[in-house]
Amino acid sequence: MVERHTSRRSHSQRVQGPRSASSRHHQSPQRNSRSSRFSTSSFDRDMFNGRLGIILLVFLAVAVILACRLVWLQVIDAQNNLDRGTSREVTVDIEPRRGTIYDRNGTILATTVDAYNIFCHPHVVSADKVDQLATALANACGGEAQEYKDKIQQDTNFVYLFKGADEDAMNAIKDLGIEGVDYEKTSKRVYPCGATASQIIGVLNSDGDAITGLELYYDDILGGTAGQKTLEYSKEGVPVPGTEQVTAEVINGQDIVLSIDIDMQQKLEEALALRVEEVQGSGGSAMLMDSATGEIYACSSSPTFDITDLTKIEEGATNLSSISSSYEPGSTMKAVTMLAALEEGIVNPDTEYFCPAALKVDDYTIADSHERGDETMSATTIIADSSNVGVSLIARDMGFEKLYEYIQKYQLTETTGVDYPGEAQGYVSPRDQWSEVQGYNISFGQGLTTTPIEMIRFYAALANNGTATQPHFLLDVPTEEEDRTYATSQITDNQSAIDQLETMMQATVDRGTGTDAQIEGYRVVGKTGTAEIASDQGGYQQGVYNISFVGYLPDSTTNLVCFVGAYDVPGERQTVEAFHDIMTFAIDRYNITQN
Repeated sequence: MVERHTSRRSHSQRVQGPRSASSRHHQSPQRNSRSSRFSTSSFDRDMFNGRLGIILLVFLAVAVILACRLVWLQVIDAQNNLDRGTSREVTVDIEPRRGTIYDRNGTILATTVDAYNIFCHPHVVSADKVDQLATALANACGGEAQEYKDKIQQDTNFVYLFKGADEDAMNAIKDLGIEGVDYEKTSKRVYPCGATASQIIGVLNSDGDAITGLELYYDDILGGTAGQKTLEYSKEGVPVPGTEQVTAEVINGQDIVLSIDIDMQQKLEEALALRVEEVQGSGGSAMLMDSATGEIYACSSSPTFDITDLTKIEEGATNLSSISSSYEPGSTMKAVTMLAALEEGIVNPDTEYFCPAALKVDDYTIADSHERGDETMSATTIIADSSNVGVSLIARDMGFEKLYEYIQKYQLTETTGVDYPGEAQGYVSPRDQWSEVQGYNISFGQGLTTTPIEMIRFYAALANNGTATQPHFLLDVPTEEEDRTYATSQITDNQSAIDQLETMMQATVDRGTGTDAQIEGYRVVGKTGTAEIASDQGGYQQGVYNISFVGYLPDSTTNLVCFVGAYDVPGERQTVEAFHDIMTFAIDRYNITQN
């Protein structure tokens, strides 16, 4: 408009140019004064009329311009003016696309796909279309038609009807052609392997925020960095077209590769659930880990949950209890006490002890879990038959001070640093607070706490020539140039002591308490555990136990160590069968051979 106005002023000046020339011509000699006066007056009138005409033309031009502008404002841009007049500018985040989670073989465990949020303007939706729309939403997106009907009939200008619909569902609603219904593009998390590994993967809430599992632990990698944009929303809550401006670019999340083998994971979950049900436990946990690298191939707790359906989740089911819960380990602790005695030279596999049927310590009685008379046992038999009395006598001879030192050395009550949120930590009271009976109890796994992952780390160190490795789930971040490293620690250099202990634990499987762990054609070493459960009223519960087994295949082409436990089990039962099923599957899957 300014350019047009300037153009007309320039034209006016050009019109005045000839007038000035005429004025110069008027100054020439005049022959007749009257005629001259007459001519001057006439010329002035002409000049006046010319000026008036120019002024009128200018006013006319301005009027035309103003009229055109008025038409533009009132007709062409009327809707925009209406929207802008009732709109507000909002700064919103641009959500990054979340990274994909893969298992060690490249199978997708969790990924992000395009999705759509379906919304409507209830005041615009025709009353005779409400039932049709509600029914279509229920058919396409799931849920009850009445719930959608209630949303549609709200007294509001804007409401989301369904978030995260797939393209087919969105198109089914779009094809209805109902006025007042629209959609926006978004994304959602999907899990191609279904419920398997749900506890490991973790959960996102309805806002897309990670709240459990590796989704939470590695949220800084998977989540990316949100961008920002500004846009205007109308009073109806609808973005005003043409107002969006990106102020900060979004950075999408990175992919991660886990050590999990999803097929192995599925087998472990099945074996654990079956065994927990068979022994009538309230829950359980299992883990399969590579002792040389710390890579966790499979891990689960029972009960678990279905990540694809979050409507039914039992309390505590989202966490891995093998990591997040501590317990009194029971007889799996006997391998710790025996290794310490072997390192100290107190015993060898053939060392014999006279083991009475019971030990009297202060006002307490220590006895084995199964009734027997007085007898002489070798150190090997003490482990194979899991004798509380025998291990207590060995610990007494070694000294409780030494036992305490080895518990620290073997890291039995230290967190492992596993990359999973909420790792619990075991506990043993300071040595100077031990009573005599507590010293005996600790030697066979009562009176201290540990976690399944702390215990499996110890047994993994045995399988790895005395070197403990940091358990972990993350195998790789493909976009990172450098590989991640994990801590190792040498808990013992005494390979002879480890070899001797393996001989004892093989006797446990061959002829002792763990015979159901036998696998034809393979040498299996391991230790059973039966632990009493502390009572809230003091002492221990009667007739209810936590049971476990941990073992591995020595001198084989695998470094896998397996732990299986069940909780609150009525009576003295075993989880050994689950270990057998898991390791048998592993042998076939990884073509394991043994020297």
